[in-house]
Amino acid sequence: MSQPLLQFCDDSQPDLALGVGVQSIGRNGGGLAPTVNGAPWLLQLSNDRRGIWMAVAEGQHGVHVNGRPIQQLAMLRAGDSIHVDGRKLLVLATADTGHPLDSAPPQDPAASVRLVLRGIGGRHHGRSVSLGQPCRIGSAADASLHIEGHGIHPQHAVIEERNGQVLLHAAAGDVQVNGQPVRDAVLHGGDQIVFSLEHRFVLEAPPTSVPPRSHPEVDTPPAPPQHGWISRIPWLLVAAVLLAAGLTALLAFGQR
Repeated sequence: MSQPLLQFCDDSQPDLALGVGVQSIGRNGGGLAPTVNGAPWLLQLSNDRRGIWMAVAEGQHGVHVNGRPIQQLAMLRAGDSIHVDGRKLLVLATADTGHPLDSAPPQDPAASVRLVLRGIGGRHHGRSVSLGQPCRIGSAADASLHIEGHGIHPQHAVIEERNGQVLLHAAAGDVQVNGQPVRDAVLHGGDQIVFSLEHRFVLEAPPTSVPPRSHPEVDTPPAPPQHGWISRIPWLLVAAVLLAAGLTALLAFGQR
């Protein structure tokens, strides 16, 4: 999610592109709007290599993300719902960040047993659901993930791993992925899935596997070059021979 959008749900402002850097949101008459540098702000959203961070102005109360109060700082992802000053904002993935069924790269099939849906909102907050088997979601008594509420159908959606991809099919009702309504989609690690605006989950998946680096055979380092017969004699022995020769010459010349 390199450049998500911030949607003003009352349609008072056009969607705001959250490019790299800081965007400030403040009051504008009876609503909210982006503010210029130095103007009073309620929220600041920073997009950097770590993700999207939201800072709350000092003394500002009543800020919620996905229904949970935020006092100072929160990390956001596509699909998060922000409530501030009686208004609703929604973080959306850009249109080109979707995962159409015919173009998304397959994930590592060996990692399917480690795919997990983790609840981040609603009654199932904090719960983890393994996707080792197809997960049938809805209000039916035999649903793999039982959810209830307004707009929830008995067979609401199905998430399953197939051929190395995590597929979502919305059988009925309202399903959003990263803030965008979907019927069929390929899910990737970090995607946020919302059922009927109430039950929020994030797909946790291991990072894309990287083929292990081959270990080349360790070659024996080449021997240092040999420079004639002297290289085969220890240098101490050579020094001793030269010293003896010098002493002999000195004695011989001294006697003359």
